[in-house]
Amino acid sequence: MEGRNETLTNMIPPVEAAWGPAEWIDQNGHTPLGTDGLLFSATIDLSGWTKNDFTFGTVQSQYQDPGVYLSNTASSKVEVMEIISDIPISESRLNIIKIGMGSTSPGMMYSQQDFKAIIYGNYRLYVPNSTLGLANYLQLISSGSFGSKEPTASSMLYCYRIIKCVGAPAETISTPACRIGLFGAFYQEGDIPFIMRLKRSYELQQLDD
Repeated sequence: MEGRNETLTNMIPPVEAAWGPAEWIDQNGHTPLGTDGLLFSATIDLSGWTKNDFTFGTVQSQYQDPGVYLSNTASSKVEVMEIISDIPISESRLNIIKIGMGSTSPGMMYSQQDFKAIIYGNYRLYVPNSTLGLANYLQLISSGSFGSKEPTASSMLYCYRIIKCVGAPAETISTPACRIGLFGAFYQEGDIPFIMRLKRSYELQQLDD
């Protein structure tokens, strides 16, 4: 089995959510995360490669979300974060990440996640803008990326999307579908580096809830 260049893709469905009576309810697979958030989780299976002792190294990442973000409540602000990690993140820690959105991100200072475990991350803040003549339009005013792009020997990558918005009765949120691409290569490295990567992933998993 030879190494090769590869693009790993994570697809996330659009959001069509309404708030009530005490949490967000989405039609397309996002689940409530507390009373002010939505969560979508998925995985990318690398086991076919890692069982043959291959490592995946990310060279470049890409984010696509063609479309508009909408809310029918003029006071709303919406924060969105996507994360790809080579260890799973528990829902309780995902909720802590949601609470800290806008001030810290996974793998950054004061977070509970190890920087090397966060392969990819993206944060965005949207706020209402009624001056453009577009009903319910949310405008992007801040964005930032994070993550290590660290090579991984894990058999699975864990993908998360968190949407944070304080809900109000009859409020709705609509977002487009999005796609995250990790461009890189599967390759074989020496036994010791490969074993050490597996050891690090195992140890970090023990630290999570």
